[in-house]
Amino acid sequence: MISTTDFAHHTLEQVEAIRNLFAALFLASIGMLIHFKFLWNHVDILLAAVILVIIVKSIVITAVIKSFGYSIRTAFIVGLSLAQIGEFAFVLLSRASHHHLIGGKMYLLLLGTTALSLVTTPLIFKLIPVVTQLGILMRWFPSESGVQNEEKATMLDVYNRTL
Repeated sequence: MISTTDFAHHTLEQVEAIRNLFAALFLASIGMLIHFKFLWNHVDILLAAVILVIIVKSIVITAVIKSFGYSIRTAFIVGLSLAQIGEFAFVLLSRASHHHLIGGKMYLLLLGTTALSLVTTPLIFKLIPVVTQLGILMRWFPSESGVQNEEKATMLDVYNRTL
C-alpha cells in the first residue's frame, strides 16, 4: 500500500537498512551452524549432492514448465533459475534435527548442500546466457527468430480458435 504513495521512496530507504541487517544476521546464523571441517572432509559428497540437486531440479522444473506449453528454451531458463535449494530448507532441517528425524552427519551434509546451492545461484544466473547460446549453437533450442515465429504462429492459432 505504501508503494503507491508519495512516501514510497522514503520508506524504502528507511527499511533497506533493517533488511540488510536481517540478511546479515540470517547469514551469520547459518554460518554458525555449518561445521567447515566436517564439510571439507566430505567435500566429494557435498559437491556431488549440490550437482545432483541442481541437475534434478532443473530437469523436473523444465519438464513442468514445458508441460504448460512454454518453449523448451523458456522452460530451461526457468529450470536453471529455480535450481537451488530455498532458504526454507534451513527451517525444515532444524525441525527435522530437533525431532531426531535425521542424524547429525546427514543434518550437516544437508545443511552444507543447501548453503552451497544458495552460494552457487549467482554463478548459475551468470551462466544462463552462455548455456542458452550454446543450446542454440548445438540446436537444442530454436534461434531467436525461430522462437518469435513460433510465438506468432501460436498467437495466430489462438486467434483462429476463438473465431
